[in-house]
Amino acid sequence: MRNRSFATLSVLALLAVASAFGQSKVRYDIPFEFHFMDTVMPAGQYDVNVAFNNVRNLLSLDCYAVRAHGYTVTFGIGGGDNNARDEGRLVFNKYGDTYYLSEAWAPGDSQGGSLAKSKTEREIARTTPAVARFTLPARKSRVTIARR
Repeated sequence: MRNRSFATLSVLALLAVASAFGQSKVRYDIPFEFHFMDTVMPAGQYDVNVAFNNVRNLLSLDCYAVRAHGYTVTFGIGGGDNNARDEGRLVFNKYGDTYYLSEAWAPGDSQGGSLAKSKTEREIARTTPAVARFTLPARKSRVTIARR
């Protein structure tokens, strides 16, 4: 019985270590309120994990200061530029004064995750002809603007 308990604890410890090495959690300073799926998230410092619990297409956001959390499944996209591969980034769609999280890219990875548009974003996209795309690099609060 004692050997079985020790073996079980050993396997659990190995799994915990393996999953910790597979995490790609990055800190972002998001200076504006934004929509994450159907939830409005406050401005703040977020830990973003593009491969949550080693599941490549699972995205998690955590803002511990205000206890805001969110999880979603993403769709894999590729073709990121070389600079984005080095630093990681979040991409937001902006309609008027409203931001929607659109993509998440992990540092050192040419593959990113695209989020499905929420019902609210689809409705706004139909009525708003111009959308701005904001790119927020990891660990920086500067925003880069690109028009579509």
